[in-house]
Amino acid sequence: MTKPSVEVVELVADAAETDPVELERPLADVIDPRALDNLFDGRATVGEVSFVFYEYEVTVTADGDVDVESVA
Repeated sequence: MTKPSVEVVELVADAAETDPVELERPLADVIDPRALDNLFDGRATVGEVSFVFYEYEVTVTADGDVDVESVA
């Protein structure tokens, strides 16, 4: 299972049509990646967290889904 923090970076980079290492700001600028991974480590059954990373609203749910939508 891919960690939510890794999946967020990969999906945002894909949406921005760039390589994840080319993103200019780290995910840690908007949310603690370790806390995100711990929150959704497979033990939670309900819940979600949403935040904006670059020009995308990201929603991570307890069931492992990561949704990325443009806010521009």
